[in-house]
Amino acid sequence: MQLQWTKNLATQPLCLPPETCSDTYMVNAAAISDDGAVAVGGTYFFNYPGTTRKRVDGRYGTYLFETAHGGRLLFADEFQGDQGIYTVAISADGRVAAGGGLLTQDPPSAFSEKRGVLRAYDVRRGLVLLNVASFPGRVTSIALSEDGGVLTAVADTRLYVFQRRTDGTFGPTPEFVDLPGRSSTVAIHPSGRWIATADAKGAISIVAVAATVRLESQWVARELVNPSSPGATRRVGFNSVIVAREGEQLAAVGDDFVYLLSRTSVGENRPLARFSSFDSVGHHEVRWVAIADDASFLTVVMNDPQRGRVVKLSRAGDVLRKEWEFSLPHPPNSTTIDGAGRLISVATGFPNHTGGSFHLLDADGQELGHHETPDMNWPMQISRDGRGIIAGGDDNTLLFFTP
Repeated sequence: MQLQWTKNLATQPLCLPPETCSDTYMVNAAAISDDGAVAVGGTYFFNYPGTTRKRVDGRYGTYLFETAHGGRLLFADEFQGDQGIYTVAISADGRVAAGGGLLTQDPPSAFSEKRGVLRAYDVRRGLVLLNVASFPGRVTSIALSEDGGVLTAVADTRLYVFQRRTDGTFGPTPEFVDLPGRSSTVAIHPSGRWIATADAKGAISIVAVAATVRLESQWVARELVNPSSPGATRRVGFNSVIVAREGEQLAAVGDDFVYLLSRTSVGENRPLARFSSFDSVGHHEVRWVAIADDASFLTVVMNDPQRGRVVKLSRAGDVLRKEWEFSLPHPPNSTTIDGAGRLISVATGFPNHTGGSFHLLDADGQELGHHETPDMNWPMQISRDGRGIIAGGDDNTLLFFTP
């Protein structure tokens, strides 16, 4: 894994005189086109434990780069706000990109309100295709269909769907579906015809997209409170959902559990296969999931009191079987898989200012390379063709690697 270039995204310091602090903007999200030619990143800040700055206002933005030519900046869209860009997405063909997050923080008075923001762009022309800042809270996850024709977002307990009009822009008034609980994760089928979201109250929802948008089906994951003793059950609080590029399978993870499902099985109120990370050591929080294009295997990252790890799972009947696990030097936050199922990425780091790392593995769990960083990292995504890797760190840095 070779580092090709790095970029500091924010064009001004987080702390401007007379304010002083040791914190910087965080690149909380990054994404890359299927051919690895175009990448997007966004700047964010939150006063997590370990930060010195208590305010969250700043000049935030979404930044588009051509990965060749040393990472040429295509354009930047910056705004003054609170917390900034939490999530980004780019269409498979690299023509449409989007960034979402929070524009206005918790209200300072009864006359203002918290407002989430979502903006979308024509990458080639640098045009704004959508600019909405009326969401009831932070936009926590977004996804684009393969051709960029459908953009979906979740904020609080609602899923929003925007469809491109004949003039190329997205209509500013979306259709929406209310969810049982707060959702921080959404995924869309490449065709744009259906969407999956998973929320904090254990519900996986399938939403059909056509001329109109409708809730197609919903399944609630319940697990025993104590796996060793039958009795009370609890709902699973989901962290991540992903849709396979081929067919109609999806995966969702949260708490100690991993589920492989299909669009049909959600309607039948059952997963296709399941994995529990609970063992004699105790709970392992499953934070993120990736799925191979043909759904032949999954990778998940887990945290526990002793270590972090990435695990490869494959289906054996109604069970997800562990093929291997790889121990990590820091708690992991995300994982992705290339289209051929040969490369696996992992981003790590927690808490703030304690260091992090990026890792590239092969399908057998052998490390192909890693890169240490001074701060924690959340996003790392391999292009579908496996030729480019984009990543972001909490030190205001966007990084581009080649395998």
